[in-house]
Amino acid sequence: MVGTAVGVILGALATVLVSRYYFLRSTRKSLGVYGLLNSFVFAGIAPDVRSQLHFHFRDREVDEVQQLVFLVANDGERAISNAIEPLTLLVPPGVEVLDASILHRHPESLQVKAVVTSQGTTGSAIALQFPLLNKQEFFVVKLLLSGGLSEDGLTLRILVDDLPRSVQIKELPPSAAKDSGYKFEWGLAAAGVFVLVFSAWICYAFYLLYKTRPELFPYPLSSFAMSIESLFLLIPGGFLLLLFSLLGLLMLGAAVFGGEFPPARGPHFPLPKELRRAVFSHRMLRFQEDLSESDVGAPRALSNRRKAV
Repeated sequence: MVGTAVGVILGALATVLVSRYYFLRSTRKSLGVYGLLNSFVFAGIAPDVRSQLHFHFRDREVDEVQQLVFLVANDGERAISNAIEPLTLLVPPGVEVLDASILHRHPESLQVKAVVTSQGTTGSAIALQFPLLNKQEFFVVKLLLSGGLSEDGLTLRILVDDLPRSVQIKELPPSAAKDSGYKFEWGLAAAGVFVLVFSAWICYAFYLLYKTRPELFPYPLSSFAMSIESLFLLIPGGFLLLLFSLLGLLMLGAAVFGGEFPPARGPHFPLPKELRRAVFSHRMLRFQEDLSESDVGAPRALSNRRKAV
């Protein structure tokens, strides 16, 4: 009777907790901004060569050009609409916005535009206006700036129901831009099957030994006699059997989930191949710069050396 009552209480508690989890998840509203690129066009050019280069944009010369690309996504469970104030990036004085455009939309019918307004001595503002952003919809913004704007700690502001007033630019997770197509890893699956076959061979070897020396195994327990020989056999053998069985199952699981087990969790954004290649190339170049500069004790990479204006 007591056990039944305890089971009912635990079942009711688990039901309440699960229901609350899915209710909170279904009502969560979230807007994510992820940095993709932050590069300077003239980075790495020798000063004597740089002095002979002239960059013209819309019929005027520009000294420094910075390319800033970031992704804005609805990574929550509810649609974002009816913004009182649009998502806005404030650009400080000393940094000029040369161009602001929408590089990619998902879906293509998504209505969004970038509007640049000057705010006099306080700089300028880039407003990203969209009437509706449904779950898993996103767009990619490309900015061309004259000057140096640090991406570290860069925030955007928005005024809409159930969202914080400021959104900070975060780094895009490595798995977020991968190809979403399913791929079964046959090589990994074959290796997993081989490991499981080896585990089965260990079980068969134990079975054959049990036929000739049953007193070494605790079955049946009434006839089992503890000895050094049985402990030396059962403890290492059981450990190896468990290890190889678990390893084989993990390899099969990873093969089913495309080489990752447990499968990667988090947002996924199907970016165009050209944009994915650009992001990957830029991150690899920045990583190599960080390594080379750390070896010689130089300052941090250029993207981090630039001070916020």
